[in-house]
Amino acid sequence: MKNVDSKLLLGLIVGAAVGAAVGYLAATDKREELLENLKEVAGKVKDEINSAIAKAKESGSEVLSKVKGKVEETTAEAAAE
Repeated sequence: MKNVDSKLLLGLIVGAAVGAAVGYLAATDKREELLENLKEVAGKVKDEINSAIAKAKESGSEVLSKVKGKVEETTAEAAAE
């Protein structure tokens, strides 16, 4: 439980720091540049997440196919006995 609490605290601190940095930069003349960079980073993160989800689905499908094959083999062997 202590590990979870420390991770939560670290996440809150990092989030607050990022929020403060974004707030500061948004108030400056570089606002448009910042927004464009954030959109670019958000797009990359979205693409990476979608890629990871696709890989996970593919891996899950492969595992499911292997398990089904083993079940079928075991059922066929049991029926033959």
